Amino acid sequence: MRESTRGWSEQQWEDYFARQDESFFLALRSRTSREQPTNDVQPSPETAGTMDDLLATASADTLLEEEDALIRELYAGLGQMPAWRAVVEFCDRTMEFVAPICENVIGSPLESVTRILCRECFLVADYVLAGHELGYDEETLCGNIALCLRARRSLDRCIQCLDRFGPEYRDACLQLRLRGKIAGVFLERRVSDLRARVWWR
Repeated sequence: MRESTRGWSEQQWEDYFARQDESFFLALRSRTSREQPTNDVQPSPETAGTMDDLLATASADTLLEEEDALIRELYAGLGQMPAWRAVVEFCDRTMEFVAPICENVIGSPLESVTRILCRECFLVADYVLAGHELGYDEETLCGNIALCLRARRSLDRCIQCLDRFGPEYRDACLQLRLRGKIAGVFLERRVSDLRARVWWR
């Protein structure tokens, strides 16, 4: 990131994400990642040639192996995170519910509800993953928390959408609401755990 985020509060991070709008995930790269220069921008002296040299000397297989290693490292800690497991379980079950009814709701008032449900469902998982990727140190921890809070709000919107489905979907929606509530409890615990690590306030 171009500006120092050391000591930023949760609200400062939220304001930052809000300014990014739809493209804010592009800013949530690891601080160790590098920006590849575009054709119309001259690279700085510090980074000039490094990406070209890498691409020139590394084989496609090597690059794929390095990418796989980064992905494995990113996901390594997620499997041990109760909030992540609960969120994924909710999202998977929600998509299983939505898939067979997509054609039936087209043109009905439930079409927009279903679209919002799918979008927010994906955002729940995306926010938790982005927070984990962002990190846990002084420069990023409150950003991680802010993203978990965004995940919680998206989860709430999912539950609100489920309340809009009619009696024919009542049983399925009740089960999903329960899974959503459970995921919400785990997200709240995760936020509390992360806040306990913020020693500089």
